[in-house]
Amino acid sequence: MWQKAFSVFKDLFYFIGLALRALHFWRTDDPVASPEDLVRFAETRSKYVSQITLYQYVKTRAGTRYTLLFEDETFSKSLNIAKWEIYLVCLGDLCVYLTARIGQATSLSQDEQKALALYLFDTVLEDEEVPDFRPQGFDEAIKEFHTGVGRINWDEAPVDDIAFLRSMDALYEWAPVADELKKYDGLAVKNSIRFRWRHVRDQLNKIWEPETIAQQWRDRRAAA
Repeated sequence: MWQKAFSVFKDLFYFIGLALRALHFWRTDDPVASPEDLVRFAETRSKYVSQITLYQYVKTRAGTRYTLLFEDETFSKSLNIAKWEIYLVCLGDLCVYLTARIGQATSLSQDEQKALALYLFDTVLEDEEVPDFRPQGFDEAIKEFHTGVGRINWDEAPVDDIAFLRSMDALYEWAPVADELKKYDGLAVKNSIRFRWRHVRDQLNKIWEPETIAQQWRDRRAAA
């Protein structure tokens, strides 16, 4: 009984902590002016978008029964799986988007952009603690991302809502909501994450320095 109660509150406090950190991220005016800054931006915004939208969707569908659902081990496990799967897709989408935006704003070559996208994704996951229920780690996600990035023509990579179609689909697919309810939610669920991504893009425009990032990235590769 106590183990189950601890698990319930652990997940609740996780989401509360996430919301508080999200407020900090949204209020900060720290510039994004280096590849390391871009890594931090990719990680924090991907976590914010993926987990806030998942939490809000499930909470809306569950209503007053939301807290009780955490006592269901199957639901708790499904929610944990969902938050990681959605986050990984969101991270991939954002890394590609950030790279495409830099390529659009600077003179980075196709190879330099490909290397930057891989650096962002891989560096974020290098520092992630592998959850207990995911003993396979992130190797498959990294392999899939590398394969996808290898096919991208960066001159044609989208830098609008289309860049985030995969994460919109992932939220709808992975959210632990009954299929008979989910079938009515498609547009609303995808719009919820679409609007979050628009906020991320608006914030990026105010705090980033693409030319500085591109020059640092080019210098780093030249020195390697």
